[in-house]
Amino acid sequence: MVVVHRAIRQDLRRLAACLAEIVGRGAPPSQARAIGRYTAALLAEIRAHHENEDEVLWPVITAIAGPAVDLAPLTDDHRAIEAAVGRVRQALAPFTGEPSPFAVKLYVSVSELRDMLDEHIADEEGQILPVMRRYLPAEAYRWCEKQIQQKASLRGLRFTAPWLARYARPDELSRMLAGGGRRARLLVIVAARPGYARLDRRAFAASRPVHARHAPNRIFRSPRGEDHDRQNSHTP
Repeated sequence: MVVVHRAIRQDLRRLAACLAEIVGRGAPPSQARAIGRYTAALLAEIRAHHENEDEVLWPVITAIAGPAVDLAPLTDDHRAIEAAVGRVRQALAPFTGEPSPFAVKLYVSVSELRDMLDEHIADEEGQILPVMRRYLPAEAYRWCEKQIQQKASLRGLRFTAPWLARYARPDELSRMLAGGGRRARLLVIVAARPGYARLDRRAFAASRPVHARHAPNRIFRSPRGEDHDRQNSHTP
């Protein structure tokens, strides 16, 4: 959960930074198409994550924690975020065909989504993670993880697996793999494939590098990743 949050926030930040450069200098059609593919995959991850929270994780938390947690404001956030995701999708379609005239609109919509998710995730982690650690039994969380894993498609894992590997710290990745069984072994195989790295280079190679505060995770030879701006030493 924490790794997904980190990946969403960092990718939206570097996407916004990349688009800000394109507004000033333009972009070749090949880069615009790669940005379009990468952004579409990222938006799919955001939608899937919120659906998993709304349909799987949060009902379990509510049933166990009861009045100790109020998820209504966060559910309202999800509706607002889904509308913002829709605005990014609308801006993305013309950008991939002719980037220069439409870069500003895409930059504005991505920046809006970035700011909304920064605030939402900070609120969610501040409110939900302490409740989960106090009230949610480990077996209940494992059940939630299993339901979420079963919903994931093999096609989607082509992006999800290396994306998570990019942003997970070694200790987090070890726990993810240790508890995943056959699904985790599949994740290792998929994450080692070069497709994600190629797409990432095509979309972001022309952008200025973002300097991380520590070396990125290279277990799957993933491309250089930015550090998250806040250390989360535990996952629920």
